[in-house]
Amino acid sequence: MIRSKTRWIPVEADPQEIQRLAEGLSVHPTIARLLIRRGQTDIETAQKFLRPSMDYLHDPYQLDGMKEAVERIRFALTQQEKILIYGDYDADGVSSTSLLLNVFRTLTQQVDYYIPNRFREGYGLNQEALKEAKERGYDLVVTVDTGISATKEAAFAREIGLDLIITDHHEPPPELPEAVAVINPKKPNCTYPFKSLAGVGVAFKLATALLDRIPTEWMDLVAIGTIADLVPLVDENRVLATYGLERLNERTNKGLSALMDVAGVDKQATAGHVGFFLGPRINASGRLDSAGQAVELLTTDDLSEAQHLAEKLQEMNQERQQIVEEITEQAMAMVEQDPERYQHVIVVAKPGWNVGVIGIVASRLVEKYYRPVIVLGCDEETGIAKGSARSIAGFDLYQSLTACKEYLPQFGGHYMAAGMSLKMGDVPAFHTKLSGVAKETLQEEDYIPLTHIDDELTIDQVELSMLEQLALLEPYGMGNATPSFLLKDASIAKIQTIGADKNHLKLTLQMDRIFMDALAFRKAELAEELVPTSKIHVVGELQINEWNGRRTPQLICKDLAVHERQVFDWRSNHKGEHLNKLRDKPVLLIGHQLPAGSTSSFLSWEDCAGGATESLAEYTQIAWIDPPPSMRIWRNHLSQIQHIERVYFIFGDRDFDQNLLAVPSREQFKQLYNLLYGKKPFSLLKSYPSLTKITGLSKRTLSFMILVFGELQFLQNDNGIIHIVENPSKRPLTDSLTYRQQLEKEEVLQTLVYSSYKEICQMFSMDGL
Repeated sequence: MIRSKTRWIPVEADPQEIQRLAEGLSVHPTIARLLIRRGQTDIETAQKFLRPSMDYLHDPYQLDGMKEAVERIRFALTQQEKILIYGDYDADGVSSTSLLLNVFRTLTQQVDYYIPNRFREGYGLNQEALKEAKERGYDLVVTVDTGISATKEAAFAREIGLDLIITDHHEPPPELPEAVAVINPKKPNCTYPFKSLAGVGVAFKLATALLDRIPTEWMDLVAIGTIADLVPLVDENRVLATYGLERLNERTNKGLSALMDVAGVDKQATAGHVGFFLGPRINASGRLDSAGQAVELLTTDDLSEAQHLAEKLQEMNQERQQIVEEITEQAMAMVEQDPERYQHVIVVAKPGWNVGVIGIVASRLVEKYYRPVIVLGCDEETGIAKGSARSIAGFDLYQSLTACKEYLPQFGGHYMAAGMSLKMGDVPAFHTKLSGVAKETLQEEDYIPLTHIDDELTIDQVELSMLEQLALLEPYGMGNATPSFLLKDASIAKIQTIGADKNHLKLTLQMDRIFMDALAFRKAELAEELVPTSKIHVVGELQINEWNGRRTPQLICKDLAVHERQVFDWRSNHKGEHLNKLRDKPVLLIGHQLPAGSTSSFLSWEDCAGGATESLAEYTQIAWIDPPPSMRIWRNHLSQIQHIERVYFIFGDRDFDQNLLAVPSREQFKQLYNLLYGKKPFSLLKSYPSLTKITGLSKRTLSFMILVFGELQFLQNDNGIIHIVENPSKRPLTDSLTYRQQLEKEEVLQTLVYSSYKEICQMFSMDGL
């Protein structure tokens, strides 16, 4: 048995609804099911979802404040006023800044940009930057991906005579900043039909209104920010991501093309490539230094400069990765040293931790421990700890932080992520308070990750035509996750470890005569946990594998489970090698004596014969390192281990008494006795050669038979001189203890050593296990 690492939650759907949508759209029922799962329940909206079109984009003037913004910008253009684009240092902010910079440069030379330094200035608008902009002669500041909470800064801009247009997508506070225009689809009284645009999406709407056309030449930038900012890829975002990826793959933007090269994106870029390869490299600039280098990369038209800047971002990303690894290792060491303290919520803090990457570290810790995590970087000069938080399903991070607000002079965020600052001295008390909130909020099962199953299939239901239609659901992202499928009741036909370091697992699954591969990356250790012929349930992503012109379905495994008991047949005479495999596993060893040097838990066969029910109940895995003394003891033992999930046979024929031999037949006993009966006393040692020649039996077998005759009182052995008893009482061979013991050993040998794997499994089944 193997338990899944996550909780599998099947997604229910009405079969009639599935059939209606499948027929109406002419798609496979599984595709219809996936559409319903994504909220696309009627034919018209589902068609728009499957076939995104620029025609589905909403009128930008439906955004409140758009008319005023466009009028003010056009006035600035006609008056040759200097315009400053004020952005943010993440991938959304950088792509938003780059988009408007490119657009404005086609309209005026009087434009530049400014992105605050994360470490010196922090997030958002700040008065010093606005003051400097005014001193440098700027008349208009247009924000992108920031500003919705900047009421004080907006008031300061008015005081110094600097006009301000705010474009943002974050949740607005109760009081909005006063500016020439505030454009945010989430702002109160804004009737814009789609509320989930990224910052670059709002900037794109401003560009569309300003140019009076869709700026298709910069759609790649829109896709970068939209995908990297993890907004739901539905409605307008789906259109922007789809067309943006198409533009990205045309490689018209020299900077993005160079970045794809250094990132190793040599195929058609997908949303996954943006999220895992391009976005992190763009973010690295703002996390470690200034985001300006990323803006220069995305706006340059010089190939040589693009290559240079892409390499710089690559180096920064590598440095960022190293810093993340170091902080993650230090944070994990803190958790491992005192696991009880971090049982409900992880709050770790240390001076010197780079606040630009601690959000990534928090995500890593959530992946490792699956509990709410806050990582804080401490400034010993100011005594302030600044941090990032990541949550798990069932724990509203913003509400929970609100319950601890007495310790948090500054915090903000939403259900799954947040940021905050607090006094270093308050960190322990804050941790204790937040852990108390988690105790009241979360149940034990909440600390097990969730996997939502979009559909349950068997291997024979996985068709290439269905997998081809899956492409209609791309691009995947937030709100449109890559579908997860459960393949049920497949047998394992083959187990392999693959890759240069043999750190990946490849399973060949079978149902009847249909085979399918399942790949589990970085899960090679599971090869030792699985046995062939097991019925396995596998969760993962379905895709088409193309090799040598042949196209076949395959599954990228994310989780798996085996619901039946697993029997590991490691019978051989290499016991030490197999014991090493179990060294760090919670396995109870059972045998005659614990091997020298072993630190594993051990139970002797003598203890098992006496019951040992309580000791056995503590374990779910056992390994038999020596054969049982008899099948009677073995059968009694089996009745006590019905709860065991995994069993290992680790013995061979060498583990038997060296005196074990094939028990002679009754005819052979009778033949020997007839040869001996009536003989005068004789030396057994001297008689062996002749007896061996006459009977064809070995010296060991003859010695055994003489011993049995002695126990039956058919003869007497007087220091090697054999005396035949005249007219002995008739007795069955089974009256001899030696004979019975030998029979028992031979039964154990034949049943537990020389039997096939199938016979062993059948024996477990017959015993009701």
